[in-house]
Amino acid sequence: MRFPPHLVFTLIATLCVLLTTGAQNGPTQSQGAAQDQRPGPPGTIRVNVRLVPVDVIVTDDHDRPVADLKQKDFQIFENGRLQEIRHFSVQTFSAPTGEPVQPSVPRPLSSNELAPQSARTFLIMMGRGRHQIPFKSVDALIRFVREGLLPQDRVAVFAYDRASDFTTDREQVAQVLERYKMLHEKIESWLESHFRGLAAIYASKQIPKSLQSEIDKIFVSAEELASRQVPPGRMTVGGAIVNDWEKAAASIQANTDRAAEASMRKEVADAEAATGLPGAGIMQSMIAFDALQADSILLSLPFDEFVPLSAGSFQDMQNIFTCIEYLRYVQGEKHLLFFSENGLLFPSGRENYDENIAAAASDARVAIDTFQTGGLFGDPDRLKDTATTNDVGQASWSRTFMLSSMRTVSQLTGGQAAVREDISGALERLNETSRVEYLLGYYPNDEKWDGKYRDINVKVNRPGVKVFFRHGYFAREKLEPFNLEEFVAYNRVLAAGGYEREIGDIPFKISTVKIKDLFGQPQVRVDLQIDCTKVTLKPVEGRHTGKLRITIFYADGKGNYLGGEWRLATLRLLDGTYRRYMQSGLPLSIPIPLKTSKQILKVIVYDMGSDRVGSKQAQVK
Repeated sequence: MRFPPHLVFTLIATLCVLLTTGAQNGPTQSQGAAQDQRPGPPGTIRVNVRLVPVDVIVTDDHDRPVADLKQKDFQIFENGRLQEIRHFSVQTFSAPTGEPVQPSVPRPLSSNELAPQSARTFLIMMGRGRHQIPFKSVDALIRFVREGLLPQDRVAVFAYDRASDFTTDREQVAQVLERYKMLHEKIESWLESHFRGLAAIYASKQIPKSLQSEIDKIFVSAEELASRQVPPGRMTVGGAIVNDWEKAAASIQANTDRAAEASMRKEVADAEAATGLPGAGIMQSMIAFDALQADSILLSLPFDEFVPLSAGSFQDMQNIFTCIEYLRYVQGEKHLLFFSENGLLFPSGRENYDENIAAAASDARVAIDTFQTGGLFGDPDRLKDTATTNDVGQASWSRTFMLSSMRTVSQLTGGQAAVREDISGALERLNETSRVEYLLGYYPNDEKWDGKYRDINVKVNRPGVKVFFRHGYFAREKLEPFNLEEFVAYNRVLAAGGYEREIGDIPFKISTVKIKDLFGQPQVRVDLQIDCTKVTLKPVEGRHTGKLRITIFYADGKGNYLGGEWRLATLRLLDGTYRRYMQSGLPLSIPIPLKTSKQILKVIVYDMGSDRVGSKQAQVK
């Protein structure tokens, strides 16, 4: 049973109904429903006038950081207009002296002020493909985590559809990567078998549920490092990327058929010409143009090669957007380290996908550093006079464009790209250059907040240097969280609501009973039994405390959206109740209106203590 994702997004974009319940010895239900209609997410304020931060890295021609620049050496332009620099500071990252840094799991921070940071933030995203063979790229990454990072640096890992907490405990992260090295090739083999043929283009592109337990093994063995399944981020507006990929697949399939037909006709024409009869060469001449046209068509990838690459790139693009949102509310500039075997394959269509990715990342102050792990392949420019031009050149041209897209994403976000080079050296370069950053800020001259993307350009008054910076942001009214806990909860529920699969990080059971309210109106009582062993409950003043956000969306049998209920369960359990619920589960009952005889539910449980989600779908009986 699928609950249509777009209906959930429509709900959350227009109305947020928060119903609060409290719990002393156990959860109880409030007598009334306090409805709060809001134009945006809870716990936010709208901010128009704000200082725009620009993080800048400057290196010399030997990739060494330049650390002696002054404010007068910089110029900032927005949409080509010079801006006045109102904030300038230098951030130098080094290992602290004194007591060693204790492992921690930092929470996201929110701040309206620009201030130098004391630590760097890295989210390692392992894209689709094989990364250990042939050049042991995962080993290089593990060494970078264990030996290259500073003790205070925050780091997390994202792979497939799961992400770890950010932590300063580098060994815990290294252990996750060790397990990834052992398991990812088997997972990749299964995924390649799953995403083949037309089904890979037109069927669901989500990671199959049957593989979830194998993916979870990469993360859940780390006892001290929490992780969570993260629903994928939304792709470009209106799902244009999905439509463009389907069109590209259909075009390639048709062109492949045309090329095969032209080849068969050529064999017949050659046989006819060999007879030497009058007019025997006419057919051969007539298909010459078809053959040339087929050759030009096939300079792109053949269909059988396009399908698995497109499935992997689709998931990588989706996960890049997911990682950007995962990083958005972490304070300061963040680095997303994207490891890809082949690069990013974009469908032909209306969108400049590399620029779209870069715009989203730049808006969130995320620098995307890209690393190609698939080794070298033939350079098409060097194959012009060889007999293998058609066989190798076609794939080489396509992969050249895929790697070029990676470079573009890095360039436009202020990151660095490592293509066809040693991964260890590239990570060492990133580690060195990111230890010195300049933090600049300005108030835009253009005070019209119309939501459009604005280009940023930074110039440095010193010859021979390379400058890395984010290239823009969206000039919209900013939703600035003043209650970040509620804001993160809202966004986690939104993402889970639009995800077609169930999420099992917070297990629970659902049952429904048809009842009537005090006025005789039909209702459904949704009874939940939540696994308390997966919920974070902290001891406070002799009680076990925690917060759960419970959300129920409901639709009719055809998937038409009918409504939703939002509840906050604040738990303050006495010791006896706590022990009982740890054995039997936490009971919660929430009434919702009964709108139709075939009512579909999607229930989401979000634990605000661990930042984990559970979701299930059910039908009212």
